Amino acid sequence: MTRFHFARTATAVSALSLLLAVNAGAADLPAPDTPSPNASSPNASSMGATLDGLLDAGRRLNPSVQAAALQTAAADAEASVADALDDPTLRINSDEVDRTSGPRINKTYIMVEQDFPLWGKRELRRRAAQAAIDGARGRERATGLELEERLKNAYAQYVAASTALAINGDVQRLDRQMAKNAADRYAQGLGSQGDALLAAADAARTEVEATRLTADRTAAMARLNVLLARPADTPLAPPAGARPLPKATPSLTVLVDRAQADNPLLAAGAAEVRGAEQERHLAARAWYPDLTLSVGAIQRDNGPTGYTATIGFKIPLQAEPKRAKEREAVAKANASRQSLAATAADIEGDLAQSLADLTAIRQQLGIYRAQLLPDLGTAHEAALAAYGRGQGSLAAVLEAEHRLHQARLDLLRIEVQGQRALAALERLVGGPL
Repeated sequence: MTRFHFARTATAVSALSLLLAVNAGAADLPAPDTPSPNASSPNASSMGATLDGLLDAGRRLNPSVQAAALQTAAADAEASVADALDDPTLRINSDEVDRTSGPRINKTYIMVEQDFPLWGKRELRRRAAQAAIDGARGRERATGLELEERLKNAYAQYVAASTALAINGDVQRLDRQMAKNAADRYAQGLGSQGDALLAAADAARTEVEATRLTADRTAAMARLNVLLARPADTPLAPPAGARPLPKATPSLTVLVDRAQADNPLLAAGAAEVRGAEQERHLAARAWYPDLTLSVGAIQRDNGPTGYTATIGFKIPLQAEPKRAKEREAVAKANASRQSLAATAADIEGDLAQSLADLTAIRQQLGIYRAQLLPDLGTAHEAALAAYGRGQGSLAAVLEAEHRLHQARLDLLRIEVQGQRALAALERLVGGPL
């Protein structure tokens, strides 16, 4: 009898010591044991350890960001010659000298002809092209912010899965010890077969949970690698930890003001409106004729060389194409304005949603950390102590352990949701809060 009491007491002490590790807090838990490259090897890398490193690599490596930058470069190249003149036309004309008698004498006209747009048309083209550059820059920056949001979300999932694996590892060690003790007690005739089977089943449950969490971490690593344009199975360094959520956030009014000033989609939309307005003015100027100048030399077979010059204007007789272009330009300008208004409304709505989510998540995290987890930890300790004194059941201990374990995993899930809400806010306002 004395030996049975000692075995139960030793089990309780061992379990309680493991419980202290489980209750240590998600932020303080070490990353799960994973093979890492030797720091001295040429393939060693710290990629994945910090969010800042991932963001920096994403800006350099992500093909979507590179494509957006090339689109901006293309718009800049196009704008550099938007107000340039068209190529001149070289005309060579062979004719005869006017005379009433005598042999035929040839004369040749060699002329260069150049069109000159008037009435500020070249300036309007330049302004429209500059607006196109601004729009491309806004879309490039928007692509970068979208990439940052995706990297932040994937990194939060990577951190959560790694931390959950560490928590589950502690629970696994606890369950294995309890399963071993329950089996020993049953073999000694001091415990029931049901307790031994229940403890073994619980140990198996944590093994299954470990495989699921490992898959979650592998998936998060694959998402990060793909965003960095690397093979999905490229190893990543263990994460150092999630960035803390802000203790307070600006009001919705302040966030909306920031978005109106810094959101790149709004900037791109405003640039499209400016460009459409310039196109509308340009369509209206089509009624005004352009100037064509020609200068050249006259070469005669039997006579002195002469010179010639002509001036011409295009006559705007084709009215219907011009009216159609005006209607098209007006429709495009109005469509750009409506699209900008819709984008602004969507951004304001998304800001309100993300801000509400982040506020609610901060409140949930406060309840979990200040009340729920401490209460569940105390309940688990009490169940272990009662079981060690022979006053409780193994089922009660395992149930308390399940609740504590699930609460820790729920806390990680809520933290990931908070990171997503924060990343969405930062994308919408155009930068860090």
